[in-house]
Amino acid sequence: MDALEFLSQFPKHGDFSRKSKILLFAFYLRRHEGQAEFGSASIRKCFQDAMLRVPGDLSTLLKSLSSGRESPIIKSKTKGRYSLSIHGLNEVQAILPADTSTPEGLNTFLEAAVPYLKRTIAKVGDGTRREFLAEAIACLGVEARRATIVMTWLATMDHLVEYVLTHKVADFNAALAMRSDKLSQLTIASRDDFAEIKESVFIEVCRSAKVVTNDVRKILEEKLGTRNSCAHPSSIKVQDSKVVSFIEDLVDNVISKYEV
Repeated sequence: MDALEFLSQFPKHGDFSRKSKILLFAFYLRRHEGQAEFGSASIRKCFQDAMLRVPGDLSTLLKSLSSGRESPIIKSKTKGRYSLSIHGLNEVQAILPADTSTPEGLNTFLEAAVPYLKRTIAKVGDGTRREFLAEAIACLGVEARRATIVMTWLATMDHLVEYVLTHKVADFNAALAMRSDKLSQLTIASRDDFAEIKESVFIEVCRSAKVVTNDVRKILEEKLGTRNSCAHPSSIKVQDSKVVSFIEDLVDNVISKYEV
C-alpha cells in the first residue's frame, strides 16, 4: 500500500489539517514502511506520493507537533528525527477505518503501540523487572488487558519498595511513626515488613515521607484504582489505549524516575 492508497481510506481526508495529515503519514511510515522513526524527507515524500502539496513550513510543523507534555510525536536522540508518541497513536486510532485487524491478531493500534512500549520498558534498569514487564506487554497479544495492568502495577510496587529500602527507609520509618494508627509501631527493616501495609497506605506514607512528589502520588492513586477494577471480576471494559497509557505513566513517572 502506498501513501495515496493509505490516505484514500479516509473519505474526508481533504478536511484534515496539515498536522493531522503529518500524523497519518507518520503512522503509515511505521505501519506499512517499517519506519519507527522518520524525518522531514520521509513525510515530504508521503505528501508527494499522495499527490498533495508539501507544506512549506514542514520542519516548523514537526517541531510544533513534538512540543508539550502530551505531544503527538517525540523528538529522537538523532537530530531531525521523530517518532509517534502514544498520544499521536491515540489520535490516529480515533479515525482509522473499522477493519484494522492484522494476521498476528493485534489490532492496528496495538501493532503500532507494542514496539513503542518495548522501547518504554527498555528504560527499566533492573533486568528481572524488565522481563516481567515484557511478559505483561505480551499479554496484550491475546487481549489479556487486565493481566497487563495487574502485572505492570506489581512491577511498579516492587520497584518502589526496593527504592524505599535502598534510599529512603529512615524517612519512611519516620513517617510511619507519626501515624495515629497501629502502623506507628511498625519499623521497616526488610521487604517482608511491607506486607503489613495496604498499597493505598503505602502510597500515603511515601508521599508524607517525601519519597515521591504529590504529582506522582496522584498518578499512583489513579493507577491503583484502575488496578483494583481490573483485579476483580466486573463488567468494566478496558480499552487498549488505557492499558498503554497505564504502562507509559508508571514506567516514565515512577520506575524510571526513582532509580534504585
